[in-house]
Amino acid sequence: MTPLVSVCVVTYNSAATIVDTLDSIKAQTYQNLELIISDDCSRDDTVKVCREWIAANKDRFVAAAILESDVNTGVSANCNRGFSYAQGGWIKVIAGDDTLVEDCV
Repeated sequence: MTPLVSVCVVTYNSAATIVDTLDSIKAQTYQNLELIISDDCSRDDTVKVCREWIAANKDRFVAAAILESDVNTGVSANCNRGFSYAQGGWIKVIAGDDTLVEDCV
């Protein structure tokens, strides 16, 4: 079996770009993926968009989760929140306004 890779997406007010980010993760040729979205108290619809996307695409991943913060903690703490939740032997981090080429993982 191939090792589990946790893809940690760090978001803050990423509603306009997050679907492209998530679609690029879904399109990975590597199959054994866990998806973790760590949101840093977004003021836009980022979390709502992520919840809807996961509901429609959760079968692609071994596991999928959204972690929410009640206060804005900054990039480092947001990354660490996602890393702490990760179950994979490897972690790939990506921002909510970036995309991955299909064979990145």
